[in-house]
Amino acid sequence: MVESDRRFARELFARYPGTMSLPWVGLATLPTPVESMPALASAAGAAGLWVKRDDLSGAAYGGNKVRKLEFLLGEALAAGATDVITFGAAGSNHALATAIYAGRLGFKVHSMLLPQPNARYVGRNVLAGIASGADLRHYPDRAHLLRATARLKRELRDRTGRQPCVIPFGGTTARSSAGFVSAGLELATQIEKREMPEPDVVYVALGSMGTAAGVALGMRAAGLRSKVVAVPVVSYEVNTSEALLALIRETQDLLHASDSTFPRFAWGEGDVEVASGFLGEGYAHFTPEGMEAVRAADASGLHLEGTYTGKTFSAILAHGRSGRLEAATVLFWNTYSSADISVLTRSAGTARVPARLRPYLERDVQPLDREPS
Repeated sequence: MVESDRRFARELFARYPGTMSLPWVGLATLPTPVESMPALASAAGAAGLWVKRDDLSGAAYGGNKVRKLEFLLGEALAAGATDVITFGAAGSNHALATAIYAGRLGFKVHSMLLPQPNARYVGRNVLAGIASGADLRHYPDRAHLLRATARLKRELRDRTGRQPCVIPFGGTTARSSAGFVSAGLELATQIEKREMPEPDVVYVALGSMGTAAGVALGMRAAGLRSKVVAVPVVSYEVNTSEALLALIRETQDLLHASDSTFPRFAWGEGDVEVASGFLGEGYAHFTPEGMEAVRAADASGLHLEGTYTGKTFSAILAHGRSGRLEAATVLFWNTYSSADISVLTRSAGTARVPARLRPYLERDVQPLDREPS
């Protein structure tokens, strides 16, 4: 994409042209629509409930990772890397999104994976990752993974003469969070065009935190008063308000350094909310409340899952039942891809699945994810 077109490709570049100095590659299909869900508003006891359809952020694969990968893979291209190393749980949506989009750009993707509770989506993502050309490796714990990553980095550097691009868990850095600053600005433009009213509160899953941080910063830069409620889906020791605020400030500093007109705000504890109580036993352990939320959303044609978006939507239902949302306009930011990956899963073939990942295809899934009898 030529520079004259790039300015209009994303809201961040249009409003703050200096940020075009950040390496970037166009991947997403934007803007994603906003959609009113009256039945879900009634279920949540809210004055109105809208969904930001980031499940439609990419034709090949949607969800919240595509906006981040525009900056991460742009940086990899600028550095001349030939290989990408990234991380996740066995069924990581981030690892799959990276495999799909980095593979299309000509990178060899190496996914370093950790154990997780089994669910139907895990096997699907494993097969789709293999079909996308990724090198999938599974390790028993983080210590083994980190040692193996150090070895792999040396091997790739010696083989190619170039440093591999290393993308962290969830694809979150201050640079990639700029993708969701742009998303917050995109939402503001949709509000200006009266595609939806300004929400009082925006609910979003809190994993590696880049989505929530970017949305909060982008909306504030646009002058919106909406408050982000971030719902932890990983350990509470990781998902803290202090860590979220630190990432917001780091992203803000990066963008201000790129364009001096990008505003700098003082951020305090009351500016974002981390809503605990919906994680259950831990990451990827489905909860009864989360699966109730999945079923409620499904009845309105909104397809969620038990690891991230179901738990996030369960917070909306719980807060609604408490009366908290009675007069509120609520926005739910859907971070789960709705793209059909069945062509990929069918083409992979189980024979190509590494031995350490085969149990996810062969063993039973957790009880809350089993098909009704």
